[in-house]
Amino acid sequence: MKKKLAATLHFVKQYILPYIPAALIIGFVVWHLFVLKDNSYIDICDNDAHIRSLKREIAHEEALIEQLKEEINNSESDIVTIDRIAREKHGMQLPYEDVYIVVDAPNSNPTINLNKLNGIKQ
Repeated sequence: MKKKLAATLHFVKQYILPYIPAALIIGFVVWHLFVLKDNSYIDICDNDAHIRSLKREIAHEEALIEQLKEEINNSESDIVTIDRIAREKHGMQLPYEDVYIVVDAPNSNPTINLNKLNGIKQ
């Protein structure tokens, strides 16, 4: 009985105990990378990519704002030009106006089913 216990203790000391710290470290890393919902590495990478895309969008919008400010400064005295830019590019209108947007039909030659119009079932 003592020999069996000694052999088991020797096996545990030689083959299991040296790998426990490595197993704990690997488990900790896997836990933080994939299991945690608030601070998982995957979520952090997704959020960083979203932040980068938003920063690109902000830079684009700021460039557009600068361009529009330049257009306003160039045509500040010409109210007709400002009015045209506001209507054409930004869809603005005066308070007393009604704006109608005409959209082309996707099919330029539509066919009408007269049977459906007359209520005849096919």
